[in-house]
Amino acid sequence: MPEMDFWNSRYLEKNTGWDLGRVSPPFVHLVESGKIAPYSTVLIPGAGRGWEAIYLGRMGFGVTCVDFAPEAIAAARLQSEKEGVKVTFIQEDLFLLDPEKHGVFDYLLEQTCFCAIDPDRRADYVRMAVRMIRPGGELVGLFYVHGREGGPPWTTTAEEVRGLFKRDFDFLEFAITEHSVESRRGEEILARLRRRP
Repeated sequence: MPEMDFWNSRYLEKNTGWDLGRVSPPFVHLVESGKIAPYSTVLIPGAGRGWEAIYLGRMGFGVTCVDFAPEAIAAARLQSEKEGVKVTFIQEDLFLLDPEKHGVFDYLLEQTCFCAIDPDRRADYVRMAVRMIRPGGELVGLFYVHGREGGPPWTTTAEEVRGLFKRDFDFLEFAITEHSVESRRGEEILARLRRRP
């Protein structure tokens, strides 16, 4: 089954255990602490039902969501319209985003996308992030270090993430967050990585 069909079927079957049904608390903490500059442009790859996107859009950020599952995009769009929040939605493979979008984002928000893609494509993910984030912009994300076999969600390690991103990004913050939901406590590294010029 092609990847898009696999993920779309998960939404159709409501088999979306990664979806908290609300904004992930570590991102709320970052915004409320001022570590994500207000009114910035934000790209959210693998945005799913768009909880983070709608939250940031409500706060005045310019948010673009990407997901290649049509059902996810439709659900996120419906929710944003229902709440009267402006968000741009793109149904596309995140590795094939329009060159017009390259380098225009202040932030890339990583939330359950990195752990969903085939681990063999993680270097491709880094290249995508470098393309999309402007020099001096940041990747802000949660990396899932659950340590269990199989996936998705595929686990990672602090060492792997450092190895993948260290050439193109400076690590501003990189530690297990105390703000995770209970079911993920101790399993999420909160990262703030600044893209080098």
